[in-house]
Amino acid sequence: MSLLQMSFAGAVMILAIIVIRALAVNLLPKKTFLALWGIVVARLLLPFSVPSAFSVYSLIGNHTPAVPTTKGPQVAGMLPTEIAGQMATMPGDIGNTTSTVSIWGAVWAAGTLICAVVFVVAYWKCRQEFQTSLPVKNDFIKNWLNAHQLKRPISIRQSSRFSTPLTYGVFRPVILMPISTDWENTKALQYVLAHEYVHIRRFDSITKLVLIAALCVHWFNPLVWVMYVLANRDIELSCDEAVV
Repeated sequence: MSLLQMSFAGAVMILAIIVIRALAVNLLPKKTFLALWGIVVARLLLPFSVPSAFSVYSLIGNHTPAVPTTKGPQVAGMLPTEIAGQMATMPGDIGNTTSTVSIWGAVWAAGTLICAVVFVVAYWKCRQEFQTSLPVKNDFIKNWLNAHQLKRPISIRQSSRFSTPLTYGVFRPVILMPISTDWENTKALQYVLAHEYVHIRRFDSITKLVLIAALCVHWFNPLVWVMYVLANRDIELSCDEAVV
């Protein structure tokens, strides 16, 4: 499949999920929407499709008139002289089409590169701020870490540069808490840390990187930007649901 075909198929699926989400966001488990977004991302990034009678293109094909498969020379012989003469000039037109495709290919590549650079710079700036954070050491945190051990070591740090809790890192995940955190309110801390722990356990950092990759490749498709926003929101809602 071409990039435009992948983007068009993905756009149709995104529209369908937006409708389903608007009608049933409070009725269906939030994991349902994560699974649906995963199917869309696969469609946007994988350049092949599984044959299906319910494909978008099969529906379009049912209303498309059949195109004769007769070879070029035989068709030219049956056309009027004027059209046959026009076909003789087609190599030049093909050359113009090729140059146009090359221009659009360059525009797409430039847009993809710009998007990637913007995300990399944003992450690098956050990374610099992450490094200024300080480790949290108290009895509650020590007990919580002992009760929530994974094969990947988790650390909890705090920073004055962030106003809300967040998680970063894949192999050595870090839960970053704001400096204003009330460490005496252990009941609220249990919910906050449990939310971030679900992010770590589900490898949501990798999921968000895959969403960014789809966005960079299909930056020209506005519905992919909508998907990026809604999918990130559903990741947070799914974590809240798991905690509750």
